[in-house]
Amino acid sequence: MLLVVFLNPFPHTTFLDQLFFYAAILPMIAMARNKFDGFYYNTPLLYPFALFLFWATISVIFALDKPDSARDLYSHLIRYLIFYLVVINLFGTKKRLLLLAACVVLSEFIFAVGALILYYGILGHDIVSRLFLNGSKSIAPDVIPFGFMLGFFMAVWLFKICQNKFQRTFLAVAITVLIISTIATQSRGAILALCIAFPLQLWGHKKVLSLLMVAIILIIALSPMQNRIQAKLFEDNARRGLILYSIEVIKDYPISGTGFSIDTFRNPEFIDKETYSSRIPKKYRKIPFDRPHNMFLSMATRTGLVGMLMYAGLFTVSLFICCQLILYGKDLFIQSLSRCCLALLTMFLANGVLQVMTTHFIDMVQFIIFSLLTIIWKIDKNSPGLPHETDSGWKTNG
Repeated sequence: MLLVVFLNPFPHTTFLDQLFFYAAILPMIAMARNKFDGFYYNTPLLYPFALFLFWATISVIFALDKPDSARDLYSHLIRYLIFYLVVINLFGTKKRLLLLAACVVLSEFIFAVGALILYYGILGHDIVSRLFLNGSKSIAPDVIPFGFMLGFFMAVWLFKICQNKFQRTFLAVAITVLIISTIATQSRGAILALCIAFPLQLWGHKKVLSLLMVAIILIIALSPMQNRIQAKLFEDNARRGLILYSIEVIKDYPISGTGFSIDTFRNPEFIDKETYSSRIPKKYRKIPFDRPHNMFLSMATRTGLVGMLMYAGLFTVSLFICCQLILYGKDLFIQSLSRCCLALLTMFLANGVLQVMTTHFIDMVQFIIFSLLTIIWKIDKNSPGLPHETDSGWKTNG
């Protein structure tokens, strides 16, 4: 399962990913023969997940493209629910959780270093050009920041609790590389998410937060990113057109959506582009209506408004758990990781409302975040004693 997590950012590893994934769930099948003795599933997200899965299944029954919707239901939801259940059972202790976090950081760090060397060093692109690697949707410039920021926030958390000098040095290098890589993509959504989420993680360390935020702002100001912000921040007609187009599709399929398939939205066999584009202002009609650039609009087109609300409920419950553990966690380890999970959820939401969210790479990032939060909730639940002081220092006993 660690290898499944490690391979997530790397393209063209589907065979290995599938191999390791199904090898990891074989022990769970063995446990099923023993009536799941010791198998943990009763988490705060159990009912939100069950409701969303139920409604997603309903959307498949009434889908415009039933076979494709059924395939995507398994590959984009059921498979990751299995991943989630396996991870929370395998990494349910502090030591194993640290191992999982280290795997995420190492994976994203290696990928970031490789991407920077390949794009700017080997391929020879100008340093001011946008980091863009061809060949896979998972490495599109608006997608890879999800992984970079996942590794970044996990590295910051590990740096706070780590005591070993060598490990802290590596984490400092990883933090630097990941932040540079995120900015190099010149993704406005990623920069916005970073600026919103980062203060949440370091809210108790205002001096350090101020210095790091100033450094990030200076890097952005001295990089080509400032041109994208100044030139296109309020002139994104493509995204506005997609929003209006998506709303028109939702009006025709408000309850169960077009089906769980991620491709029905752009398939002319089921969705007539001319019909829906004729309903929106003329200046938006010439843009390519590929997929909604918003996680909630995407879910609304696929599963209807009901499905979108259930999907939003997952994040509402998750945010509530984060706040509860930050305030009442039984030790600093729990409180600090809960704050990290809050930052990760905020990052995912802030960037997700501006991006296409229908890749396996992003699905994995999403369920890694849900898994981390569930594990820390489980650790807190099983920890004896009363809550300790709030998280206010760089070093903890974690």
